[in-house]
Amino acid sequence: MLRFCIVFILCNYQIECVMQNISCPNVSPRELDLVELDGKWYLTAVATDLNMQGDCAMVVFNHKNNNATDVSISWVVNNTATYYNGSVALTVGSNGGDLLLVTYTDQKSESYSVLDVNYEHYAVIFACYDNPDANSSAYELWKLTRTPHLKKTDAAMLDQIVGNYSLQNTPFLIFNNTEDSCKLNSGNHLNPAALVMASAAAITLLRRLY
Repeated sequence: MLRFCIVFILCNYQIECVMQNISCPNVSPRELDLVELDGKWYLTAVATDLNMQGDCAMVVFNHKNNNATDVSISWVVNNTATYYNGSVALTVGSNGGDLLLVTYTDQKSESYSVLDVNYEHYAVIFACYDNPDANSSAYELWKLTRTPHLKKTDAAMLDQIVGNYSLQNTPFLIFNNTEDSCKLNSGNHLNPAALVMASAAAITLLRRLY
């Protein structure tokens, strides 16, 4: 899958996936555990072509007894949530490492590398596609934490991970994830079993509630 996108910032601070004048970096292979990934993650920052906006955003992985995993991405604007849903499977990348293959309800799919993960604290997820000129690429980058408030130690690790792949200049959309910004109107609950399905590219989720 080839992707073409530009970076732009609108009045609502929407940011698309990022173009860079180099090919995709080589990502170190790693083994992933969908059971350990399970639960709720708070999205602290993202660069993606998914049309996200708001102050609060979450990714929830729901690992089932039949060994299948669902994923739901949500963000809250004016105490109303919007959702993108899909299913997750592990696949093997060209370098031998595990990739998260996310298939959305409209049958669009994305393959994400996990640059690093501490299942109890943080994860950095990355998708990158070389353009036909072989001298440029487009990528998405997601910073996830288990807690709504970003701890200093986790923030330092996230910055280090991104810097290891020379992605520290990424123009991120930042989420605050405060109690007020994540609060939903009555009857509008984050229930993965009753989410509105939609299109786009995105990622992960979790069951450990903090």
